[in-house]
Amino acid sequence: MTDSNFIGMLPDIEESRRIFQAAAILDAILMPEWEYRYYSYNAHWDENEQMASMRDGEGDHYFALFQPNGLIIKGFDQRFNQVHGPHDVLQGVPNEFEGFLREPALIMDVTTFCTWKLQGSQAWSASKELDAEAYKLLHVLNGKADYYYAWATEYYEISLDRSLVQRIFDIEPLDGKMLKGLNEELEFADLEEDIQEIGYPVKRED
Repeated sequence: MTDSNFIGMLPDIEESRRIFQAAAILDAILMPEWEYRYYSYNAHWDENEQMASMRDGEGDHYFALFQPNGLIIKGFDQRFNQVHGPHDVLQGVPNEFEGFLREPALIMDVTTFCTWKLQGSQAWSASKELDAEAYKLLHVLNGKADYYYAWATEYYEISLDRSLVQRIFDIEPLDGKMLKGLNEELEFADLEEDIQEIGYPVKRED
């Protein structure tokens, strides 16, 4: 499968936002220690900007910046880089994302894929055609709740209620019963900072 096929199946900008937020709040619930999480989301990255990210602790990562004019995602896959060598994948990025390319925190010098979607555009774009394997770090966008459920049960070595994972991916407001169903040791007070940072909706009981 070429990248045109893979990125052609990526969801639209707003659905991508919901998926990234769902993965981040689930990680926050399942793994209270931030440094051991894969997925994170900052709904207050900058004025009118939000940032989703994934880090595996061993170098693989992606950063996804939501701006009023669109969404751009860059990532680095060590194994892909070792097998295929360096690729210049940042050529052709639209001027609308110039600030993203200049952001030091996003480690642009190590990048194996970059894809973007401008608001109003019907399709995702990339400056270089790559095989679908280059985008494996983005499988959560296409696999959604099913992918996250399979990944989290293996990575965290836990049993999960599949229906609760789906409800989070449906952006159903998090209530106390859902929270306890995912992590019985966690209270809303433990999650307050993450809820605010991620911007995930909650339903608090009186």
